[in-house]
Amino acid sequence: MNKPKILQILSMYHEAGEAILQEGAEVIRTDVYDSDHLCALARDVDGIVLRAPAKITREIIDAAPSLKVISGAGVGLDNIDVGYATEKNIPVLHAPSVNGVSTAEHAVTLIMALAKSLIGFHHEMSQGNYASRTVLKTYELKGKRVGIVGFGAIAKEVAKRLKLGLEMEVTVWVRSYDKAKHGLAEELGLKVTTDLDHLFAESDFVSLHIPLNQETRGSINRHHFSLMKPTAYLVNTARGGVVNQDDLYEALKTGAIAGAGLDVFDPEPPAADLPLLSLPNVIVTPHVGGTTVECNYISATTVATNVLRVLAGERPQHIANPEVLEA
Repeated sequence: MNKPKILQILSMYHEAGEAILQEGAEVIRTDVYDSDHLCALARDVDGIVLRAPAKITREIIDAAPSLKVISGAGVGLDNIDVGYATEKNIPVLHAPSVNGVSTAEHAVTLIMALAKSLIGFHHEMSQGNYASRTVLKTYELKGKRVGIVGFGAIAKEVAKRLKLGLEMEVTVWVRSYDKAKHGLAEELGLKVTTDLDHLFAESDFVSLHIPLNQETRGSINRHHFSLMKPTAYLVNTARGGVVNQDDLYEALKTGAIAGAGLDVFDPEPPAADLPLLSLPNVIVTPHVGGTTVECNYISATTVATNVLRVLAGERPQHIANPEVLEA
C-alpha cells in the first residue's frame, strides 16, 4: 500500500513527532514557505503539517486538490485559514492545552523577574556595579494584586501558581460569568470580574491570556495602559497581536507603566530594530513560553499521530473544526 504524502513546513517542535510522520507517510520537507513555493509542493499531498511563521492560505488550499488534513505543529491556529478549510471540508488539527504548564511557568517567571529587577541587576553586575543594590528597586509579591485577562487552560495554571504559591491577590477577567464554568475561581479564592477597565486600574501586574482573533486584535491599547498604575507591569505570553505595540511602547517609554515582560510579538519574528526591544524596562523572550522539552515532545507526537489517524480514516483528537467530520 502506498503511503500518504505529507508536506512538512519547517521543523516540528520535537524530532519524535517527525519520526512518527516519516514512519507512516512519505514526507516532503521544506523550510521555504513563500506562497508560490508551497502551492507547487502541495499539488499532490494528502496532508500538511506546519509551524509559524509559515501560513496556510486559501490559495495554498486551492492548489492542493488531494488535501485531506491540515495541522499546526503545536497549539496555535492563527496561521491557518481555518474558515476556508472548513468550507472545503478539510479537518484542521492542533495540540491544544498541552502547553498549559509550560506557558504558565513562563508567565510566572516573567512576573518574578520584573518584580526582582533581575535583568537590571544582571546588567549592572556585569559592568561591575555592585552598588546597584542600593539603586534598583525590588518588590515582594505576596499580597500584590495580579489581573489575569482570560481564564482558559493556561490562565488557570497561572492563577493557581500565583495564588497558592506566591500568595498574590488574583482577579480574573471573563466576558461573562458562569458559576459552573468558573467554579475553579471560587475554589481557589480568586475574584472574577467582567469589568476589564477595573482590572487594569487595580492590578500591580496584568497577565494576558486571550486568543488572537478579529475581536481581540489590538484590543489592549493606550486606553488600558492609561488606567494602569505607574508602578504596574504588563506580561504577555498569549499572542503579540492582542496588544497595540505602538501604544505599549509609548506607555513604557514615558513611564506611564513600570515595565513589561513579553514572550510574543506581532509579527514574529519581530524586526531587529523594533523599539520595544531596546527599552530598559522590558524583558523579552522569543516566544518560548510553550516550548519546553516536555511540552514539545507531547505536542509533536500528538500532532503527528492525529494527522496519520485522519489519513487512515479514523477520528482524531483535538480538531478545530469538528463539523467537517459530520459533513
